Amino acid sequence: MAEGIRGGVGNSFDLVVFLWRKRRLIIGITLLGAIAGVIAAYAIRPLFKSEVILFPAITNSVSKALLSEQSTGRDDILALGDEEDAEQLLQILHSDLVRERSAERFGLMKVYRIKADDPHKNSDLREAYEDHIKFEYTKFGSVRVEVLDEDPQRAADIANFIAEQVDSVWRDMARERAMKGFTLVKAKVEELQGQIEQMEDSMRTLRSLGVQDYHTQTERYNEYLGAAILKGDQRAVKEFEDRFKVLAQYGGAYVTLQDRQFNEVKRLSVLRMKLEQAQADLESDLPHKFVVNKAFAADRKSYPVRWLVVAISTASALLLALLLIIIQENVRKVRASHA
Repeated sequence: MAEGIRGGVGNSFDLVVFLWRKRRLIIGITLLGAIAGVIAAYAIRPLFKSEVILFPAITNSVSKALLSEQSTGRDDILALGDEEDAEQLLQILHSDLVRERSAERFGLMKVYRIKADDPHKNSDLREAYEDHIKFEYTKFGSVRVEVLDEDPQRAADIANFIAEQVDSVWRDMARERAMKGFTLVKAKVEELQGQIEQMEDSMRTLRSLGVQDYHTQTERYNEYLGAAILKGDQRAVKEFEDRFKVLAQYGGAYVTLQDRQFNEVKRLSVLRMKLEQAQADLESDLPHKFVVNKAFAADRKSYPVRWLVVAISTASALLLALLLIIIQENVRKVRASHA
């Protein structure tokens, strides 16, 4: 046992002595690594970070939220959205339209040093955009828009601009669908109004022929005719018989038109309500997100962390020096065994 301990101590001592003999190589490579780290830390362009925190809205239809009489549980315009709404918000943020508008607005091709005549400029722009701009769903149910840029003010402006584009892109998508719905309902309303006007013209003609209200007239005529018969007033009896002939000839058409008009007016009322809702959706400027924190220009860079770059470079150089020593010793032993 004692011999083993002595052997272990001796081996450790031998390793220390061995490394001490190689100290110049180790120190030299480590210093070179530290110097390279310092140069790299100051050569890397510093980036400033700005971020916007968004919460999705629970509803995107102003007509359902404010004009509909039926409550669906998702019609509160002040309520925050759930995870599904946040995922939809992320899809909008990741859309090509948001990226293209941001690239055009801030000249990101030039900012990211991408040549205009590069055949792969679009792919390079996408990669650079994804490296500098991140979208993240947080554990609190919000969405974080994080932007890194060499100019702190531009980083804040890009983050705020992207947050604003959520409503713009969503509104453009919804407006296209809302316009088609509005046009369709408006055409149906105008068509139904024309049909009702035709019915009113026909009923006006029937009234001029003596049919004012079929059911009321029939009831009254029967009363007056009975009274005339009891009195023996043949002139009155003949007059009411003539009026009954008019009712018999045109009364059926009048009743049919009256019932149809009643139903079509009810239908027109429903269509007008739908038209009002479609117009509200078409003209809606309701925000689709809540902005918790707007981005502001950072007063301190976020990347790179210079001491960390130097530390990693120095540690890497030290490991490289030890690896080179191990390789050197193994090569020496192999040569000695073959000598």
